[in-house]
Amino acid sequence: MTELVSTTIDGRIAHVVLDRPQKLNALNNPMLEAFSAAIAELGANDDVSVIVLSGAGGNFSVGFDVDPGNGYSDAAADLSPYADWASLRRNIDRWLAVWDTPKPVISAIEGYCMGGATMLAVCTDITVVSETAVLGWPAIPLGGGLLSPTSAWLIGPKKAKELSFIAGSRLSGAEATALGWANHAVPAGTALERADALATSVAKMPLDLLRIKKLALNRFLDQQGFRESVLMGAEWDAIAHTSPATHTMTDKVAELGLKGAIAWFNEGAAE
Repeated sequence: MTELVSTTIDGRIAHVVLDRPQKLNALNNPMLEAFSAAIAELGANDDVSVIVLSGAGGNFSVGFDVDPGNGYSDAAADLSPYADWASLRRNIDRWLAVWDTPKPVISAIEGYCMGGATMLAVCTDITVVSETAVLGWPAIPLGGGLLSPTSAWLIGPKKAKELSFIAGSRLSGAEATALGWANHAVPAGTALERADALATSVAKMPLDLLRIKKLALNRFLDQQGFRESVLMGAEWDAIAHTSPATHTMTDKVAELGLKGAIAWFNEGAAE
């Protein structure tokens, strides 16, 4: 167990819990490092066949922690374009490590799943959401082509463009499942229960066959361009972070805090 990510193993099923509930499981650098370490350790553990990923406190995650001083490098850090790209790429690699983990990963989503957390969920193999879960895009424009190209693989380009072009776009868990973003939508409070039931069924398959099946399906999608489209998100976001409009928003976050910057944007001050 770590301070920010907890792991448990029950039989052949491992649970990884994003455990920063006081911040709605916002992803800062220490939490991301702990998450990557947990995934790497469980991926190499031959006693584990399935990993179930969830969030503590009734929420999956509100995405990357962009509040100043919380350890997440974004455009407000005044990075060079290359350093910005490297920082973004490092976190995309964390999600692709879930994609590449040699066993199924199931995400159980309650409450908020926002921003960068949506990318993590897309990179899991099976997703269960509560009907009332909220999938959200950033409430203020801070980047470029990071999130929506990833989700476009599941929901299609038209809906992905709509969500990308309108700040603060949201989908309910029921809507997301209808679009193909998730496998199952279940009553609030039961996502983890359904994920565990699926994990129990999946774990009956011999691990060597699970590995081959996942590799075969992922290879098919990677040949179509999934991996490259996810990786390119770092390039598009690094470019977007050089925009004066982005710097206006990050300056407002530094000045007013995230909630204040959202209120400022919604009042039309960004026009």
